[in-house]
Amino acid sequence: MIVKKSPQGHHIIYQAAHGLLAGKIAQQLKRKYRPKLWLETLIAIVEHDDLQLNFKDNNYLSDIGMPKDFTEDKQNSSMILKRLKRIMSHANSKSSWTTLLVSFHIEYLYRSVKDQSKGLKDFLKNQEQLRNKILKEHNTSKTEAYSIYQVLLFCDRLSLILCKNEIPDAGRKIEINTSIDNKTYFLHQKDNGIVTVEPWCFEQNKFEISIEEIILKQTKFNDQNELKEALEAANKSKISWNIEKQ
Repeated sequence: MIVKKSPQGHHIIYQAAHGLLAGKIAQQLKRKYRPKLWLETLIAIVEHDDLQLNFKDNNYLSDIGMPKDFTEDKQNSSMILKRLKRIMSHANSKSSWTTLLVSFHIEYLYRSVKDQSKGLKDFLKNQEQLRNKILKEHNTSKTEAYSIYQVLLFCDRLSLILCKNEIPDAGRKIEINTSIDNKTYFLHQKDNGIVTVEPWCFEQNKFEISIEEIILKQTKFNDQNELKEALEAANKSKISWNIEKQ
C-alpha cells in the first residue's frame, strides 16, 4: 500500500491502482513508443505491481497500529521470493512478452539484494535464463526489448511520484528517471496547478489522468482484520492531475 498522512487521516492507494495509473500514462505516450505487442506491453505496465497486497503473508500495521507505507515494509528474503514467484506466475499466465517485461522489472528492483539468500540469487539467475529463452522465441535482441522496458520504467516512476504526492512546490523540478530514448525526464508543477513533463514525450499537448484513493479517518487499528475491514468498507475518492506541455 502507498500511505500518506494528513490532518484528514491516512490516504491509502493500493499498489494495483498505482499500476493502473502507470497504464493510463502509457496510453498517453507518443505512438512511436508503442511496440508491435502493445497490449501485452500495456498489461505488463498495468499489472507489474499486482498481487502485492496479501494480508495472510504481510503485516501492514506498525508497532503502534498505524497503516504502513510499502517503503516501511521490512520483508525477509523468503517472503520476497514467495511474492516474486507469485508475480511471475501471474505474468506467465498472460503472455511470454508480458513475462519478459515483468522479469526485467524484477531484476531492476531486486538485483541489489540478490545475495541475501541462495534462493533469491538462484531465482534471479533463472529469470535471466527465462528472458534469454523468450528473446529467442520472439527473435528480438536484448537491447531492443530493454528499450521497450524503459517505457514501463518511465510510467512506473511517474505514477509513483504522483501517488506519493512528491511533486515539489514553488515550481521546482523533480527528476523522474533516465528511461525512454535514454533521456532524463523531469516533472514540475506550475502556479496554476498544471503539471508538466520535460522533455515532452506524449501524443497530445495536454491530458488528464486520475486515480482512486481511500481516506481512513481512524488513525490506529488493533489488528490486520480491523484494517482490512476498514479498507473494504471505505468510500473511494478521485485524485486528478492535468498534465500539459510546457
